[in-house]
Amino acid sequence: MVLFVLALIAGSILADGIASRSRLPEPVAEAVDTLPRGMCADYVISPYDSLIKVYSDSAGLDWRLVSAVIYHESGFDNDVRSRRGAAGLMQMMPETAEWLGAEDITDPIEAVRVGTLYLKQLHRNYRGHTDDPEERLKFTLAAYNAGVGRIRDCINYAKFRGVDSSSWDNIVALIPEMSDDAILELDTIKFGKFKGVETIAYVDNVMSKYEQYKRRAAR
Repeated sequence: MVLFVLALIAGSILADGIASRSRLPEPVAEAVDTLPRGMCADYVISPYDSLIKVYSDSAGLDWRLVSAVIYHESGFDNDVRSRRGAAGLMQMMPETAEWLGAEDITDPIEAVRVGTLYLKQLHRNYRGHTDDPEERLKFTLAAYNAGVGRIRDCINYAKFRGVDSSSWDNIVALIPEMSDDAILELDTIKFGKFKGVETIAYVDNVMSKYEQYKRRAAR
C-alpha cells in the first residue's frame, strides 16, 4: 500500500514537471513608442532650438512654428540684414524691436525674445477675428510679414465686397484687386495699394515648413 501511494506521488510530480516545461511562456509587454512614425523627440531644427523653445513656451506658441518663421526670415543666420533695416534671426525692424523692449536685436537671445513676443501679440490680435486655429495662424503670419495695417485694409476690403473676411483664402482671392487705383477711393483703406504677392507666398511657405517640422520634431 505504501509503495502504491509513493508511486502515485512520484507520477504526479513527474506529470507536473512535464506540463510546466511544455507550457508557453507568459507574453511580455513591449515598450510602445508614443510618437507618430517619422517624429523624433531629439530632432534638431537649428542651433537655436533650446532658446526658441524657452521663449515660445513663454509666449504660448509652438516652437516649431517660431522655427518655421525664423527659417523663412533669416535661414537661422543671425547676421542677415534686409534693405529696409530689419535684422537678427527674426528680421525685426529696429523701431518695433525697441518698442518691445529690445536693446540689441543682433543678439540671438533678444531677437528670439522680442520676435516671439511680437508673434504672440499678433496671434492675440486675431483671436476674435476667427475661431479656426489654422486661419488665425495664417492671419498672424500675414501681419508679421506685411504689417497689421495692411492686413486690416485687406479685411476691411473683404467686408466692403461682402466676402467672409475670416477666411485667409478669401482674402488671397481679393488681394489682386487691392493693387488697383480704385482702391484709393475707399475710406476704409488706410495704407494705399497692396500687391500682396510676397505676403501670400510667405504665409504658404511658413505654414508648409511648420507642417514639415511638426512631422519630424516633437512638441
